[in-house]
Amino acid sequence: MRTGTLAFMIGIVAAQQSSQTPSTAWLLLIPIALLGLYFAKSWLKPFFALILGFNWVFASVFLFQHNIFPGEFEGKELLLEGTVTSIPIVSIRSTRFYFNTNLNQKDYQFKLSWYETMNQPPQAGERWRLLVKLKRPHGSMNPGGFDYERSLYRKGISATGYVRRNDINQRLDDKMVFNLSDHIIRLRQSLSNSLHELLKDKPHQGIIEALAMGERHRMTNPEWEVLTRTGTIHLVAISGLHVGLIAGFSFLLIRLFASRCQFMMHTLPAQVPAAVAAIIAALIYALLAGFTIPTQRAFLMVCVVMLSLIQRRTVRASNIIALSLLVILIFDPMSVLDVGFWLSFTAVAIIVFAATGRIKTPSAFISLSKVQLVIAIGMLPLMLMFFQRVSLAAPLANLVAVPWFSFVTVPVTLLATISMGVSTSLASGLFEVATWSLELLWVLLEWLSMQPWAVFDTPAPVMWTLIPATIAALFLLMPRGMPARWLALLLFLPVLLVTKSSPKIGELNLTLIDVGQGLSLLLQTQHHSLVFDAGPRYSSSFDAGKNIVIPVLKSQGIRELDTLVVSHGDNDHSGGANAILKNFPVNNVYSGASAKRWRSDKAVTCRAGQSWHWDGVDFKFLHPQAEQTSGGNNRSCVLQVRVGTYTILLPADIERTAELQLVAQYGEKLKSHILIAPHHGSKTSSSQAFIDQVSPDMVLIANGYRNRYRFPHDTVTSRYQSQGISWLETQYSGAISVLITPNGLSEPIGWREKLRRYWHSQ
Repeated sequence: MRTGTLAFMIGIVAAQQSSQTPSTAWLLLIPIALLGLYFAKSWLKPFFALILGFNWVFASVFLFQHNIFPGEFEGKELLLEGTVTSIPIVSIRSTRFYFNTNLNQKDYQFKLSWYETMNQPPQAGERWRLLVKLKRPHGSMNPGGFDYERSLYRKGISATGYVRRNDINQRLDDKMVFNLSDHIIRLRQSLSNSLHELLKDKPHQGIIEALAMGERHRMTNPEWEVLTRTGTIHLVAISGLHVGLIAGFSFLLIRLFASRCQFMMHTLPAQVPAAVAAIIAALIYALLAGFTIPTQRAFLMVCVVMLSLIQRRTVRASNIIALSLLVILIFDPMSVLDVGFWLSFTAVAIIVFAATGRIKTPSAFISLSKVQLVIAIGMLPLMLMFFQRVSLAAPLANLVAVPWFSFVTVPVTLLATISMGVSTSLASGLFEVATWSLELLWVLLEWLSMQPWAVFDTPAPVMWTLIPATIAALFLLMPRGMPARWLALLLFLPVLLVTKSSPKIGELNLTLIDVGQGLSLLLQTQHHSLVFDAGPRYSSSFDAGKNIVIPVLKSQGIRELDTLVVSHGDNDHSGGANAILKNFPVNNVYSGASAKRWRSDKAVTCRAGQSWHWDGVDFKFLHPQAEQTSGGNNRSCVLQVRVGTYTILLPADIERTAELQLVAQYGEKLKSHILIAPHHGSKTSSSQAFIDQVSPDMVLIANGYRNRYRFPHDTVTSRYQSQGISWLETQYSGAISVLITPNGLSEPIGWREKLRRYWHSQ
């Protein structure tokens, strides 16, 4: 079974690499694969399991995929009636929630934002009539970036949008028939409101709410940072630990009762009602926690373990893992898209592998220490692949935090949550105890997180190097008698030392990063790197500099940035600058805005004439002039880059006035092979005289999908078209990469197409 399950999973993983769903004819292979599994010889069965896994993904897509939002409705005002299906996240500026509705006789779930909502925002389970504007799921597509569209697809979101300000928006009378899911979400909303009221102004309120019911949006950025740097973030995600604790306590309690009840003793073995109670308790808790994907996974594992107890079979731990894995893959083949899937199953498998056949240690403390060390070693390849970061403090932090959370913080929090329905004062007292336990532990976690050695950051590994790293981890986890197992450490060297190839001397790699409606470029020579602008700062929780640009830098193997240019002060160009300066080493900063705005004592004002030479590539600022004092777009830094006889021009947000100044001052010297469209292609820029003088072969336009400014403007693209100039836009291509050599330009790479999977918008 273990081999067949592994083959089934490999087939599913292979299917997830498809750029589009195949025709339904492929589904005919499913009955063929099932017949093969039943009748074929044992050595052939893994092959049929792999074929079944590959096609099972697309069977799931065809049968259960959420409805795709029709493109003709994008950007139009729609009046919809539906139900709020999530606990709204309320901030100062907006309220965000999921909204389930029916459109053209099909059910959809939308992710909505409502700006400047009234004093009583929507509540989970309520029915509303809303005037909305929607668009299909669309996220930035960059090398090493987060796949937002995949995240929405996993959550069943058909479109995103916002509620229009209008008097027609109103709460509807609830005249619906009984609906279990609606009642559960209302219960969760009521529980969330009560929790918020009881925990108001208490330290670590967000963490307590996360432990109680899985709502983590009230956790603060410093709390996230401490938990991330200490490798303890898994403790606040309701998954195996929490569901397992509920199931375990329920099992022990009912078993204790059944073993002392005379009637039960003569009717059923004590473990049968105990196992059934554990399954029911785990299901109730998973539902109250939102029945998220991790809780579903944990609940299914509880079911497998408890059913094996009911059958009174001694089952090998590896078979329990394999059966749990198989059940989860059958019910949810998309679960392999979740990082949590790989982390949770790998962690359990590592513990089982390292514990099987070992001599038991006399001390529980030593056993727990070994478990943490084993997990740290075994998970290293995955941590490098998914996060490019390894918490060196994690073994020590988890050595204390795991038992403390398991036996103090989580049980007290859950008991306090249950007691809310009995006595508010009792619940408040228990929450005080839970808060005290967190504060006590936080002293250690915070101290560990501040240590310079707490985290080891590394560039995104080259994929093939993960194979020897995985073999090395397995060898290190072998029993003590394995000869020369420590030599396996050498197999870790490729993943740490081998990086992606850099441009050669005299070459330049240009990447126009997809930051939505904003601008950021990465320019790489063989030994140097420059970022021109840093994209926008969307909110306190999402910053293009930290969440988009830095992951791109790491994916390219860049450990430090030689130069950051912030062309001017507009948010869509400068919003992410301080995040980059805070979280990534930067040696030099040029700015068209006041240097005092940036968290760097190296910041200087850009001036025409400043130049430098890197690895056979020349860089020179053409604008602004030293005497120019007027601010705004026309004071943007304009950078010219020359590779042999090929030139790239980066004019930031300059408009017609500055363009004509450049034409008058530089004339033929403005000729460029690649032009980054001034001001994102606005009609106040890309004047005819400027385009005639620059005469580019290719224009790259940084813009957001369906941006409200409608960049690029039709008059601008008409000028490009009339002169036979080709152009690419980040809203359709994602990040755009071009290699410039003394011999010419490579074919541009659009990362949306390069990274395309079947769930991405077409």
